[in-house]
Amino acid sequence: MARLVLCVLALLACGLADPVHKVQQKIADHEFLQHQVEVLNLFYHIHEPIHEPELQHWDQWDLIQNIEKYTNETAVKLYSELVKADLILPRGVPFSILEPTHLLEAKLLYNVLYSAKDFTTFYKTAVFVRNKVNEGLFVYVLSVVLLHHPGTQGIVIPPIYDIFPSYFHNAHVLTTAQRINTHGKQWIEHYPSTYVWDENVVIRWNDTVWPYFTDDYTLTYFTHDVNLNAYYYNHNLLYPYWLGGQETPLIKDRRGEFWWFLHKQIITRYYLERLSNGFGEIPVLDFNVVKQGYVPQISYHNGIPFPVRPNHFHLDQPEFVEAIEKIVDYEHRVREAIDRGYVVNHVGEHINIHTPEAIDILGRLIEGGVDSPNPKYYKDFISIWKALLGNTLWHKQRYHNDLVALVVPSVLEHYQTALRDPAFYSIWKRVLGLFTAWQKTLPSYDVHQLTVPSVTIKSVEVDKLVTFFENVYLNVTNHLHLNEHESKAVADDVTVLVQRPQLNHKVFTVRVNVTSEVAKTVLVKFFLAPKYDSNGEEIPLHLNTENFYLLDIFPYDLPVGNVVIKRESTDNWLTIRNWTPGYEVYEKAYNALHGKGQFVLDRTHRLNGFPDHLLLPKGRVGGFPFVLLVHISEFRPSKIPQGSNYDPIVSYGLGSGARWLSDEPFGYPVDRPLYQWQADLVPNLHIEDVHIFHKHVPEVVVPQVV
Repeated sequence: MARLVLCVLALLACGLADPVHKVQQKIADHEFLQHQVEVLNLFYHIHEPIHEPELQHWDQWDLIQNIEKYTNETAVKLYSELVKADLILPRGVPFSILEPTHLLEAKLLYNVLYSAKDFTTFYKTAVFVRNKVNEGLFVYVLSVVLLHHPGTQGIVIPPIYDIFPSYFHNAHVLTTAQRINTHGKQWIEHYPSTYVWDENVVIRWNDTVWPYFTDDYTLTYFTHDVNLNAYYYNHNLLYPYWLGGQETPLIKDRRGEFWWFLHKQIITRYYLERLSNGFGEIPVLDFNVVKQGYVPQISYHNGIPFPVRPNHFHLDQPEFVEAIEKIVDYEHRVREAIDRGYVVNHVGEHINIHTPEAIDILGRLIEGGVDSPNPKYYKDFISIWKALLGNTLWHKQRYHNDLVALVVPSVLEHYQTALRDPAFYSIWKRVLGLFTAWQKTLPSYDVHQLTVPSVTIKSVEVDKLVTFFENVYLNVTNHLHLNEHESKAVADDVTVLVQRPQLNHKVFTVRVNVTSEVAKTVLVKFFLAPKYDSNGEEIPLHLNTENFYLLDIFPYDLPVGNVVIKRESTDNWLTIRNWTPGYEVYEKAYNALHGKGQFVLDRTHRLNGFPDHLLLPKGRVGGFPFVLLVHISEFRPSKIPQGSNYDPIVSYGLGSGARWLSDEPFGYPVDRPLYQWQADLVPNLHIEDVHIFHKHVPEVVVPQVV
């Protein structure tokens, strides 16, 4: 399908490539640019039919008459019958990949699109279903196919908050946007929260009157951050729980272990924000009362509000008995496996899980996806928790044509909104407790394992760590409907932006003073953890292990003698600045296609980067104490060298087994309890006290559309 032409432009450390060996950027050729523009057209005003006249005739594409153009003819036949019988999820209603009937349709459509033998067939099929299937299902499936199909590697997908703004902005903001879309700029002065900037209409999110705030409103700058929620959504596009097996061997990527580590990072990062804002520990989840409610403030595009959980939400209700019994049973099966030291696979064989590598098995087992050793026995209880705490069980299901479920999922049941609800973190604190119980069955690392002979960290120096809030500007125009003139021109007359505050940090440098008796390549890691708990008590190192958040990781070529490892926060390859807005990607690709400039693929398009602006927790005005752990270990490359069997510039290498830099366990050496006496005996490990200061005065920044 799409091709790229290599062009030596500059050297860049890509997030999926080895930061020691710089990689090159690429410039797209004409064919790729054509495909990029065509794909972006599919996301444009997704709630409306396709407006491009040249695409409308493909609406008559016949799957059966063109069945020889697909490798999976069975999927084509089944999906064609589904469409003819009108057993597909209607447009304009909520879609959830966790709903079984929605999942069935999504998997069928994925198999149809993925099996297209060439890009033309793929695109004609996508155009054909674009106006017929549910828009949420279409965007989800199309995104997964684009990321996983070998022929569509490198094609940029717009950020999910560009495609579906309604998942990220409250109903008041979007109602104001609809008014602007109707009236244009003539009544701007009548809306106190709006103003005109550079021909764009801007809505001040922080000026919006919304009286339904809950106790955790102080933390919404983190939990409602659009990039953080998009990051979590993106991971579930890269590793859908339903996709795997032999045909898509995502199991090669240590998917279970990474699934655990991703959630550990998010929960730890949330805990650091709670401490920074004076909140207590993450509430423990049990089967009695959930004290903290949640009012989502957002509505589906069709106007249906997201379900609300009231404060003091009682779980001991007759309606919840069956769900709770399932949770208790399924959790017990996992705990039983941990206690026994083995899991039973689908053919009755025992698989030992009392080995360090077994965390990957445990992760796949708890996720309950297609790559679980035994998904029919070790079932998904996390989704039941989500439905229960999201309060969706109160909403009786209705059915389209008696078979397709019409549901009103809570924010917990969408990957792009799950992090908004504080219950998400309580659920995952409980889940991570299962991993902690398993980790306690492993022996602690001995000093020999943690030590790199001949390498000593003499000292660590850190710049003053400062955070602040700045305004960002998010484009919500894709949410608004085109009028007759706009539809004919296939262009928006009015662009509407939403101004939101965003936590950020000043650039900082960490300097590690090291002495080495031999020249070698090592792996350097920075971890951040709280020094005190919510009661002001200093946390012992072995109890604090689960609170360490991985800030940065990079290889370094140590010379003989003394050296200062200098690491700028801007060098961090785990993070990414704001994703390029969809309209900007389209503009650049379209211009390059017509000979105006070049379209460069680099790390700015990478979906799996953690938001750089959230690298540091907020801290406090007078400074909040944390500890920075620096560890230097032997560099142990992955068994399959990273990036060796795919092009890391344009591909994520999904299922390649070559995605990761090192064979070390994720989170090493704090993936198991680490005691202070161990740290004192390891010369290549250093713990430094640091403070993070928050600056109240707003930073002066040039408005930038995100």
